[in-house]
Amino acid sequence: MIKSIDSKSDDASSPMKGLGAKADAKVGEVARKVSQAAASAQEKVKTMAGKGEHHLHETAERVGHAISEITTKAVHEAQETAEKVAHGAKEIAHKVQHRRDELAGKVDDKRKAP
Repeated sequence: MIKSIDSKSDDASSPMKGLGAKADAKVGEVARKVSQAAASAQEKVKTMAGKGEHHLHETAERVGHAISEITTKAVHEAQETAEKVAHGAKEIAHKVQHRRDELAGKVDDKRKAP
């Protein structure tokens, strides 16, 4: 009778052992899938961050280039303006000198005239 109780106990626990093994397998499978999903998500985040960083770097380069171009144009235009002003000033000074010479010549002519 003891054997029959033991065998009945073994018979009753055997399906439980099988269920426990199946549950362990399912938990392991779910854990593996979650781990794979987390790794995949982490890789996607790294990829997106890399693309974002690359995009940010490209944008910064474009902005830097645009600022450089604008600065170069502004400096060039300032130089051209300064040259025009200097040229205009020289022309005015030349005209003033010429007019002064003309007036001085007229004054000299008047002084020389009897």
